[in-house]
Order: sequence, then C-alpha cells, then structure tokens
Amino acid sequence: MRKERYTFYTLYSVFIGSLGGFLYGFQLACVAGALIFLSPAFRLTPLQEGWVVSMLLVGAFGGALCAGTCADRFGRKKTILLSAALCIAGTLLLSFASSYALLLAGRAIAGFSIGVISLVTPLYLAEISPPHSRGAFVSFNQLAITLGILAAYLISLGYAKSGDWQMMFAWGLAPALIQLIGGLFLPETPSWLLQHHREESGIATLKKLRIDHQWESCLDEMKRSASPHKKGGWKTLFQSRLRLVLVLGLALSAFQQITGINAVIYFAPKIFQIAGFASASSAIFASVGIGVINVLSTLFSVFLLDRLGRRPLLLTGLIGMVVSLLVLSLAFFLKSAAIAPIALISLMSYVAFFAIGLGPITWLLIAEIYPLAVRGKAMTLAVGMSWMSNYLISLIFLDLIGIFGTSSTFCLFAVISIIALIVIWRYVPETKGKRLEEIENELVR
Repeated sequence: MRKERYTFYTLYSVFIGSLGGFLYGFQLACVAGALIFLSPAFRLTPLQEGWVVSMLLVGAFGGALCAGTCADRFGRKKTILLSAALCIAGTLLLSFASSYALLLAGRAIAGFSIGVISLVTPLYLAEISPPHSRGAFVSFNQLAITLGILAAYLISLGYAKSGDWQMMFAWGLAPALIQLIGGLFLPETPSWLLQHHREESGIATLKKLRIDHQWESCLDEMKRSASPHKKGGWKTLFQSRLRLVLVLGLALSAFQQITGINAVIYFAPKIFQIAGFASASSAIFASVGIGVINVLSTLFSVFLLDRLGRRPLLLTGLIGMVVSLLVLSLAFFLKSAAIAPIALISLMSYVAFFAIGLGPITWLLIAEIYPLAVRGKAMTLAVGMSWMSNYLISLIFLDLIGIFGTSSTFCLFAVISIIALIVIWRYVPETKGKRLEEIENELVR
C-alpha cells in the first residue's frame, strides 16, 4: 500500500499533542535537581524525600485510571485540554509552596495531570496518524518526554548556584499554557467521531489530516471497527480472545519501568554523587549529559521505527540495557578508582539503549494493539500498570541501595531486563505499516 501523505494541520496536531509528552518529562525530572535544595529547605528525611518524588506518581496513577473513561466519553481533544489545565494548577502550587504539605499537594495535582497525559497523548497521536507514519508520530511523544527531561536538567543546572527550586518548577508553566491555548484548535480523532455517531465530522477531519484519499477505500472497515454497537465494557476487555493482547500491554508497561529507567531519571544526581562527583553542580551537569543522550537516541529511534520495525529496535535496545547495567553493577562491586567515568558512560549507554527501544516503543504498541472498542479501558490498565511500577521503583530505589548496595540494585535491574527480552522476543508482534483496524483484526483473530 502506498504511503499516505499528511497535511500541515496533521503536523500542527502532532506538535500540540506532543507537548503533553514534554510536560510529562519535565514534571518527572524537575524534581531531580530541585530535591538537592528541597531537602535542606524543608528539612526532609530520606522517607520524606521519597514521598516528594513518589507523590507525583500517586497522582499520576489516579489520573491514568480516570483518563480512559474521560477520553472515551468526552473525546481525546477535551481530555488533552483538561490535562494541560491541571498541569498549570499543580505547577503554580509547587512554585509557591511554603510547606511540605503544599509541596506534596502540588506534586499530586501535577501528577494527576501527567497520568492523564500519559494515556491520552499516544492514543491521540495514534488515531490521527496515517499508517506508515504512525510509528514516528506516536514516538514524537517519547521524543517530547526526553526533551522535557533535558529541559528540566538544564533549568536545574541554571539555578544550581542560587538553589532557586521554585523557578525550577515554575518553568513548566510555559509548555502547559501553549498546549492549553493551541489545543483549542486541535481536531478530534476520526476514530472517536465515527464511534460517536458523527460520521460527517469524522470524514471532514480525515480530509483535513490527509492530502491523499487512500483512507476512502478503508472507510467501511473503519466504520465497522468504530461502530457504536461494538463499544466494549470491562467485561468485553477480559474475554479470552483479548487476553493475550491485554497481558502483553500490561507486561510492556511494567517492564518499561521496573528495568530501572526512572530510578536513573529521578535520582541521577544522587547516583553520580555516590559514584564520586563532589558537588551538586557537577552531579547535575553529568545528569544533563544523560538528558542529551536520551534525546539523541530517541531521535534515532523515531527515524528508524517505520523503516526497521518495532521488534528489531526493542530487542536491540534490551540487549544493550542488560550489558550497560551489568558493567555499571560490576564497577560499583569492584569499587574501581575509575568508578565516576564508568558510571557516567554506563548510565549514558543504558539510557541510550532504553531510548532506542523500550522507551518509545512501549507507548506506541499499547496505542496500536488494542481494539478501538476497548482501547480507552485497556490503555487505562496498561498506563495504570506503568505508573504503579514507576511508583514502586521510585519509592524503594534508595532503600534498595541502602539495604543491598548499589551494585546489587543495578544487577537486579539487569536480571529484569533479561526477562523482558525473553518475553518480548517470544510474544510481541510486528505492527509496522499496518492500519489500526488491520492490527485489531490480526491480533483478535
């Protein structure tokens, strides 16, 4: 099938939609630099530090559980606008927090917003994208996440000398405001419009999003997939014919988190301090290097996703993650004199391989593999699993290091990565270049 060409309006929609990913990444990582200064400012214990990090994830878990129902009932566009508004509210509260309780409240509201974002952004991008560009367009979400993480690190570095943690948080207002205003001009997705008895609007939207009209030959199949009579409840989701697809999405979401990526993102400055970086500024500066590698590797993945496919990049990325984690674990075990540069190189390598495979492709696959009738509900469970796993790792990471040591902790992440490699090699399908309706028919059958 010839590749469909898309309009400038499609690119605009992808850009505004992907700002949700930027907010996701920024809110995740801004605490990494701020935490160094929050601890003395609020006299935080290690447990309280863990709660400052993990409260975002508690809120995100709640947001993810609500997002699917909201996106199905009110539409993908309105859900994006809601998430941007909530992010603004949470960021304002964080920036002016004068107590530990307000700090936690701001993190919880910001977390709820990115929980919604984490579900609706890949869902929206998948449903507006032409088949042969869907991998790249949905992965712009992950690219935006990495840019948000890098921006948070750079801003933290800029305020490292002054210790102005309020401004480290406040910079998150800018992308949220842009998305809220720009989101008013987004289209609703054709799939959602067709499913809600709005065929004329769905067809009109497709004409705005595509230069070509190849979609017309598939319109009947799109209508069948989006038929209001095929709306599925929770009971439909747990039918035996969907069991493998549901478990795959849950497994991918869990593996994306429990292989250790957000432990690195949240605690990179602390890891570098353990490895021997003397000052807060040098530890944050090393974290910026992690952010740069994350962005460049994700760009590489976006370029290759619709050329090589999902499976080759996933498997290559996981192999690289395993090797990087084992080298890092060995360096901490041997207590090498060169542990600081080894830690920097190993963590950069680990993040690079994550950004090539498990990082972007997880979000892409959970937006591709579920049938439209249950897509919102299924993604709610998958994204909820992601945030629950994320929360668990962030909460116990420092305790794991304290109890088992840094070497054993990273070795554990390597073992989990090996298990993920085996599961993905055995069960994950290739979805490159296929229409969502075609993927649905193949996987359900």
